[in-house]
Parts: sequence; C-alpha cells; structure tokens
Amino acid sequence: MDLPNTDRLNRRNFLQLTGGLALATFSTLLVGCGNPTATTPTAEATKAPDEPQRGGVLRIAVTEEVSNLDPTKFFSTTDTYLGFMLYDNLTRRSDGEPGAPLYPQLAESWEMSDDALTYTFFLRKGVTFQHGTPFTAKDVEFSIQRLLNPDLGLRARSVIGPVVDRLEIIDDHTIRFHLKRPSVTLPYALSTPGLAIMPHDRTDEQFTTEPSGTGPFKFKELVAGERTTVVRNENYWDAGRPYLDEVQLLVIPETPTAIASLTSGTVDMVTAVGIAALPSVTGVEGVRVLESPQGTYPVFVMSVNEKPFDDVRVRQALKHSVDRNALQKVVLQGRGVTMNDQPVAPFSPLWANIPPLAYDVEKAKALLAEAGYPNGLEVTLTIAEIIPGIMDAAVVIQESAKAAGITINLNRSPVGAYWAEQYMQVPFFVSYWPLESEPDPQLSLVYVSDGIFNESGWFDARVDTLISESRGSRDLATRKQQSAEIQQIISSEGANIIPYSMPIIMATRDTVRDLIPSLFIYPQFIWLAPKS
Repeated sequence: MDLPNTDRLNRRNFLQLTGGLALATFSTLLVGCGNPTATTPTAEATKAPDEPQRGGVLRIAVTEEVSNLDPTKFFSTTDTYLGFMLYDNLTRRSDGEPGAPLYPQLAESWEMSDDALTYTFFLRKGVTFQHGTPFTAKDVEFSIQRLLNPDLGLRARSVIGPVVDRLEIIDDHTIRFHLKRPSVTLPYALSTPGLAIMPHDRTDEQFTTEPSGTGPFKFKELVAGERTTVVRNENYWDAGRPYLDEVQLLVIPETPTAIASLTSGTVDMVTAVGIAALPSVTGVEGVRVLESPQGTYPVFVMSVNEKPFDDVRVRQALKHSVDRNALQKVVLQGRGVTMNDQPVAPFSPLWANIPPLAYDVEKAKALLAEAGYPNGLEVTLTIAEIIPGIMDAAVVIQESAKAAGITINLNRSPVGAYWAEQYMQVPFFVSYWPLESEPDPQLSLVYVSDGIFNESGWFDARVDTLISESRGSRDLATRKQQSAEIQQIISSEGANIIPYSMPIIMATRDTVRDLIPSLFIYPQFIWLAPKS
C-alpha cells in the first residue's frame, strides 16, 4: 500500500477543524458546563418515517484519494472522512444541524473551572480500540502530548499548543487539562479532525499502516488511486451503530463523472456538487439534493513576503478591484452571502457588520499610484478547482480588475499538484476555509503570527493579543467587542480577499437516510433504505 508523502506542510483539509458553534452552545461553554447529554443528531429533514435498517454498502464519490492513515497527518478531505470512521475525539461537533451543537464523544461530560484555566473530562467507560486494548485516560494523555511535541510538527499543535500546558490523570476515566491561559473554547477545539484519540500502545509506523481507533468502522483496504474501504466495528461503544456493513470511498476526481455515477446508481453520494452542477441533479428520479447554509468561503491569498503584496496599498487596491456583487450573481447564482474579507460567519454571535471595501476602480488606481505603480500592475494568480466555482470566480475577478489597471494572469493547476506544489509556495494563490460560529481555532491557525497555516505571512501584534484575550473572555459582550476589532483589522489591512461564502450542497441516492449535509460526515448515523 503506497501513500503519498505528506510530511511537508501541504494543507488540504485541516481547514475542517473549524465549523459551526451555536450561540447556545457557546454560552454553555462560557459558564463551564459543556456537557450536553444528546449523542445523536436528529436530521428530521432527511430522515424517513421508517426505522433505521442494518446492512448495506455506502459508496461515496471523493475527488482525492486517502493520503495518510495517521489521523494527525491528514491531508485531504477524503482523509477527514476516513478519520471520523476509524477514530473518535473527546467531543464531536455537528455543524450541519440547526444550532450547530457540540456533543460528547469519548468524553461523556466535562467541567470548566471558574477561571477557565482547568478542564476536567469524564471519559466513557467500556470502550475498546479496534485491536482490543481498553480506552483509558492514558490514551488521551498520549494523544495530546504527541500533538504538543514540537519535533513532530503536527498541524493540530497550532490549535491546542498555545493553550494546553499539561495533563493530569486523575484515574483511568478522568483526566484534567491544565491550561497556560484561560480558554472558553477548548471543548470545541477538541472536536477537530487532527485531535483524534489514539492508542498509547501503538507505534508511529502502525499508525500509518495498521490504523486502530475507537471509531464505528475498521480499516479494510486501500487501493491507491481507486478506493478505500472500511467495515463495521462490531464492538463500537454506541450500541446498535453503525448501521452500514461497509463504506467505500471511491476516487472520482471530475464532478461531471461523479454526478453521472450518482444518477446511474453506481455511487450513492457526491459530497461537493457545486452550484453550477445543481441542474444536473435537481429533479432526477432517485436522487436527493441536500443543502446546508453552513458552508465554505474561498480565499484569494496575497503573500506579504513577496512584492508587490508587501505594500498594504497594493492589497487594498486589489480589494477595491473586486466586484463582489458580480461574483454573487454570476458564481453563486443568487445563493450564498457577499463577504467582506473577515473570516467570521454572519451567523456567528461574534460577527461584526463591517462593510467590505467598495468596488471602486478610481480608488484602486490612486492606491496603486501611491504605491509606485502609476501605470497599473500585473500579477499572476495560481488557481485550482479546490472548491466548486472558484475557477469561475477567478475569471470574474480578473475581468473586474482590468478597469482598475490590474492585469491578473491565471496560472491553472490540477488539484492534486496544487496542494503539493503551489499552495503557500507562490505569491498569489487560492485557499478555502469553512464558515464558523466559533472562530478561535481558525484564527489561531491562520491569522496569528505563528499560525501553522498563516497562508499570507501577514500578522499584526494587535490581532495576536486580541485573539488570545478573546479566547479567555467569559463575557460574550467583551468577546464581541474584541472580535469586532479583530475583524476590522483583518478586513482593512490583511492580505486575504474573502469575497463570498457558499452553501454546502450534497447529492445522494434516495435510499441514503439520516445524512446531515455538513463539512463533516459521520457515517455511523447513516443507513440505507430498501430500494423501492
């Protein structure tokens, strides 16, 4: 079994470590309770009136193959899907549900101290890893300490490294996190894909060749370039689940081919349909379209370590040359939300209503002249179809920038080569991240000075301080004020253009039940109805 080398910083889906956290859940974290009792999403909108059935094979079309079986080294979206099949975290988010709740997973409950400097997690009993070892607090300690080890360079370290100081095992099923500084967001952060709980009695080599978690499915095989297969974990701790016998992740890079496979019945699910492809699945017999407003946003990244983007006037000129209304009409076809270069979702309790820099070609020209480019500017944007519609968006931006005297040459790259060879390695490139209600994990990754995914290289000491202070603020009004200042600085001075957000659109055969359209897929809740 040959897996692509992913040791270098090539981020394909660590972006999924953020998602939605509702105001209600957010408030729960503020008061230190954080122990919801529900463990199963309702998904009433997609559930049939009949009861779940056991059995069947779910075939999911994915654009990329699995790149690594070690969950701390996930690289692709497919990796994340696989990770949630094989492993559990201490907590689980469900960003596709109304209210985006945070659920207990391997931690049944937790308590936060009054000063938000310690968390005590009460662990689930009677859980075993797939190779037979009982799950205990020692596995949590091992997993977190492994992530915190700077020599390993694991991506999730940017999320918990600034916060977690040490761990204290109270007993086999109780562990306490001692923090460096107050945090009201730790339980949310612990739900990220890179923070899977791993067995302490396995080696690094076994993690990459013989994965063994506490998750609902067990690894069966990986056929490079074709498929990855998992089968039901009969000893899963959540009694009665999973329902499916098997899940196959089938590599189908091209969206039209994936949709053709869906409509013909050779696959059961396409996870990223895209707005442009909606007509090809809408109204098709036997096919169901699922849409969630909790979605993603593209980012056009300018590296401040390269000219001309080291000059804030050039960055602002680019921002003024983007016709966001045209993007919303042409690319989103009326869906989605026009954004203003701030990485916080409009539905977040921490959202600040900051108007974007207007489409103003004269202002853009004046800024370029001040920066030493009176005759205009020519730049190259490296682009790949990393999310549906982003190539079309690049063309719209290219056209709207011409009026401001900015020539944008498009360097198109295949998706696979893009993440390995272009991302964060050229001066002007694309990325994407999810909308989120709780922005702290994403801000810690992308916008602080030492964030492992600080894509543009831009940072501001004020933002570093505000992010740290906000993470520890127990008062929502204070956090809103801090967040508004963070967003204003990033929007006006930062090196990222975030022109819009788009919904998540999935399509399935109508036999697929209890799927919640989301950035994450939890197949332990999915079942297949008999074909009519």
